[in-house]
Amino acid sequence: MLIASVFLATALTQPIALDRAQRAFAEARLASDEDGGRMWGRPLYGPMIFVDPQSRFAVANQADAGGVLKEDHGVFAGTLPKDVIIANTAVDWNGVHWTMVMWGAVGERAVSQRTLLLHECFHRIQNELALPATVVNNPQVDTLDGRYWFLLELRALAKALKNDDRPAAIADALAFRAKRRSLFPDAAANERKLENNEGLAEYTGYALRGTNDGESRLAMARRLDNVDRTQTFMRGFAYLTGPAYGLLIDAFTPGWTRSYKATDDLAATLAAAAKITSSDATTRAIAYDGAKLRAEEEARDREQRARIAKLRAQLADGPVIELPMENAHYGFDPNSVISLGDLGNAYPTLSISADWGTVDASNGARLSADFTTGYIAGSDREQLKLNAGWQLEPAARSGDLRVTRKH
Repeated sequence: MLIASVFLATALTQPIALDRAQRAFAEARLASDEDGGRMWGRPLYGPMIFVDPQSRFAVANQADAGGVLKEDHGVFAGTLPKDVIIANTAVDWNGVHWTMVMWGAVGERAVSQRTLLLHECFHRIQNELALPATVVNNPQVDTLDGRYWFLLELRALAKALKNDDRPAAIADALAFRAKRRSLFPDAAANERKLENNEGLAEYTGYALRGTNDGESRLAMARRLDNVDRTQTFMRGFAYLTGPAYGLLIDAFTPGWTRSYKATDDLAATLAAAAKITSSDATTRAIAYDGAKLRAEEEARDREQRARIAKLRAQLADGPVIELPMENAHYGFDPNSVISLGDLGNAYPTLSISADWGTVDASNGARLSADFTTGYIAGSDREQLKLNAGWQLEPAARSGDLRVTRKH
């Protein structure tokens, strides 16, 4: 009884319950086993590690090569060092290529677990599939015109997923997408890159969530119908379009993933599979309440311009600290990224780990358009933790500082 009580007390104080973690690992393995490598030609399940961001306590399904994680009731537990950025991602740490997942994101329901964990499992193997992760901005999706045609595309995709006059709805989605892309140079290429990264990952999670194909499509349709209009889409749009197009392609050409390439486009793949050409975007917008949507987006655009002006003042015009991003890893919410044009992207929160140290920019940060330099407001200096051998020195602009190696 005493031994049991001690174990219970220990379990209650751990940020990650070992039995729950073990069940989540088992669910991910089961989903992968059910797929049997049919989707991508190899098993999705592999080394996986759950991490509590606050305590850095971690539970994995196998040991690390450095011996930090110790076996405990069928799993491996320990504390990650401070230089490891914690995020939902694929990461190399201590001799193992991991699927890392923040524990707070792991829900109780098997369906939600599978969707999240198989998404992240895709990221661990995507380089082997010649579908590499690509960091690319899509600010056009958050402009007034870009958002308008994007949201119309989502409405048409939701209709197609519900099999409500599917051929016509697919034609409308293709038309709205083509119209948006016609307005912005390089939009097609940049959107394809993000969809073939995060979009394919989210499709993998939805397709292997453990429900039949029809229910999976209906679940995705409900998600599109209830999309959060307050979020930004420049880095998050592919989490919506990727699974929507992927599940629709499944309805026409099962097994399409085995021949899909990084140069392919999901919408073009669907058009070819369904043998459908696009309709006239302007005319068809009426059927999706386009006039009301346009008015709502114009009001949002006015508010967004004020937010952007405030971020520019904080992270560009005022004193800043420059951070070199070479060999850096960072974590952020893709649904909250705001484009600042040539100045890059603003992030309400951003965690960075690099050779120079770490920063948890809870008050906002900016990355340059080429992702080579990070910036935090000078007033947030206390958030910066520098490693030995690094220092702050005056930057080129008066009042700014920059992180450099000590001479």
